[in-house]
Amino acid sequence: MATTSQESFKLDDFQKESIKVIGEGHSVIVCAPTGAGKTVIAKEAIRLAIATNKKVFYTAPLKALINQKYAEFCDEFGADKVGIITGDTNKNRDSQIIVMTTEIYRNMLYGTTFGSIDPFLEDLQYLIFDEFHYINDPSRGTVWEESVIYSPKKVQIVALSATINNPEELINWIQEIHGECKLVQTDFRPVPLHHFYFKDEQMFPLLTTNGKLNPKLKERSDNRLGKRKGKFGNRDNSGNNNKTSISSVVRELNARDMLPAIYFVFSRKGCDMAVKDCRDINLLNKEEATKLNQEIDIAIAHNAHLANFNQLDLLRKGIAAHHAGMLPQIKALIEDLFSQALVKVVFSTETLAAGINMPAKATVINNMSKATDKGFRTLKASEFMQMSGRAGRRGMDEAGYVVTVKNGNFDASEVAFLVNSKAEDIDSHFNASYEMVLNLLQGHSHDEVKDLIQKSFGQSLINKHLGSGQDEQKRLEEAIMDLQHPLCPGEIGDLNFYREMHGKLDITRTQKKLLEKKMDPRVDELEDSLEILAMEVKSYPCNGCTKQKPCSKQMDKIKRYRKQSKVIESKVESDKNELWYEFSKVIKLLQAEGYLDEKHHATERGRSCAALRSDNSYFITELLESDVFKGLEPKDFPHLLSCFVIGEGRNRDRLHADTSKIFYKKEKKIQNVCRKVVNSQRHFGIYKSVTVNANLSGLIQRWAEGCEWDDLVENSGLDDGDILRGIRRTLDMTKQISKCPNISQEIQNLANDSIALIERDIVLDAF
Repeated sequence: MATTSQESFKLDDFQKESIKVIGEGHSVIVCAPTGAGKTVIAKEAIRLAIATNKKVFYTAPLKALINQKYAEFCDEFGADKVGIITGDTNKNRDSQIIVMTTEIYRNMLYGTTFGSIDPFLEDLQYLIFDEFHYINDPSRGTVWEESVIYSPKKVQIVALSATINNPEELINWIQEIHGECKLVQTDFRPVPLHHFYFKDEQMFPLLTTNGKLNPKLKERSDNRLGKRKGKFGNRDNSGNNNKTSISSVVRELNARDMLPAIYFVFSRKGCDMAVKDCRDINLLNKEEATKLNQEIDIAIAHNAHLANFNQLDLLRKGIAAHHAGMLPQIKALIEDLFSQALVKVVFSTETLAAGINMPAKATVINNMSKATDKGFRTLKASEFMQMSGRAGRRGMDEAGYVVTVKNGNFDASEVAFLVNSKAEDIDSHFNASYEMVLNLLQGHSHDEVKDLIQKSFGQSLINKHLGSGQDEQKRLEEAIMDLQHPLCPGEIGDLNFYREMHGKLDITRTQKKLLEKKMDPRVDELEDSLEILAMEVKSYPCNGCTKQKPCSKQMDKIKRYRKQSKVIESKVESDKNELWYEFSKVIKLLQAEGYLDEKHHATERGRSCAALRSDNSYFITELLESDVFKGLEPKDFPHLLSCFVIGEGRNRDRLHADTSKIFYKKEKKIQNVCRKVVNSQRHFGIYKSVTVNANLSGLIQRWAEGCEWDDLVENSGLDDGDILRGIRRTLDMTKQISKCPNISQEIQNLANDSIALIERDIVLDAF
């Protein structure tokens, strides 16, 4: 019986195959359902690294997941062998096993020249990408593409992904640019899922044994008229109508022994309201309640801020919310309590679907639609699968349970459709950011960078699409060749030439008539020319030929095919260079603004911009070089900087903290910089966000002036997590600026002096 050295269960076939591929020295992409056991494969790569005295990097998209894996690997492999690098934490950099966010790894690679290996990566043998399907993320997917492209070819990539629909395209791309890579995929789940549908205060099996919709859940078609806009069109189905009581669902789960459960609700407010809705439900026995309270009291003793958690009384009942508006320390406590089965129900946004290890017996999906910037839309199949996959604890449960709740205008047939659907294709989101362009051009020539762009997954998909266009162009060219064969029954003629001759003859006849009316003596000369032309037309093979009509149609076809071929050729050429065209626009702007010289080398201000990690580092650099920050005291620097590093806020109508007065004093100067950046980008056809958001500036000003945390958040109108995240983003950019080359000494001093003002207390403890 094959088992790993640390796991107590038998290895599944896909795990054995993946480990075999890694052992043979190849890269691998592993596609398997959530909860199938992909982490076992990562751990086997770690063991191989330890055994051969090599390094292994474990990367993931979420800091919470990184912190979780760091603790897990320390327990399993020894704290002396494990290091962690995130934007906030840097421990044991020289360890054999290093966990880090994917962005950190990508940034390490920016400084390496093509074909060379950074000394820090010298002994790197295995590179683990957990949650590799994040390559499909619109805002962050480019990081995964860049990381694969820049990775030294000697490094074995171990990419672990949830089920995706087009893994072959990823495999072909990695093989083309990096080296031998195998695909291992499975739909097998060690803990099978059973789907249920909750409506009218009852829970029904969703599907029959052959995977069809339960007949009891079929709705009359006339009941659904007027509700739909296509199977998966955008509809406002937020659940405001036909709402099901959350407490009744939880009671049913408890009665059926389906707890602990993750209950997905797609809004923070919804999660918080759901917890309160269940305040009268008792889910814990005496022993569990005692243990839970002991764990909470220990946590409070280590972190006094936990005592002020506004849902602490409900947490003590084994019920909790979990969303981005909460402090990370509170979320970590809830995750720990849930993993011990002391918290029985967690009401969460999608954060818990993204790889954090919180095993549940059941998952509940409260609605089939979610709010986006463009309104409500139906859940994608991949989203539904990711959330469903959290159900079923290996080694603990014989089955996992997925309950979809009847809310809004969706019916059971649409849930069944999603259950039986495949995940969406992975697409490319390769993006030419300012920092990317500048960093690449510092280490690579213009031609090398162009070659790099050609290696992106985006270009690989474009090339595949180009193939069909090129095939069509080839078909047209072959058709044109076939049509070149003349249809002439005798001597071969040229119908176009014949038509030109005939046209010239007609024109000459018209001219003759005009001269005759004017009694012009030149008519005699024209008569001779007309006679010669007439004889030439009459003697030409096409004259009187019965094949003129089909020959004309043939010529029209050739003309039409040539036109179509030219259009396709132009489109193919345009698409082929699409990514490089976008990249070139950024280069032209940076040259025009003095960030690159005529040889595409970064100037001093270009090197400053390259050192900043921001959605728009060009905008931040322009602000730093302007007089926006001049004359400030250290306590004023962070809250003014926050206006440019914090995106659009939430709940602006509930915000009770005033915008800082410094912002209003500098507003005109800020507007001038914004105007310059927007106009410059527009001139080159670049549309990157230039965001100014002063909503948190008043709070950050108070924090920099020494305000206590509890006083800061009291009556602020914002979630604690949002405030903390805003301060940490500001702190992160402040640290970047303090180390940024070629920035004025005044600005660097301001940044250095302000760090101590905001990196304290709960901000210092946050992870």
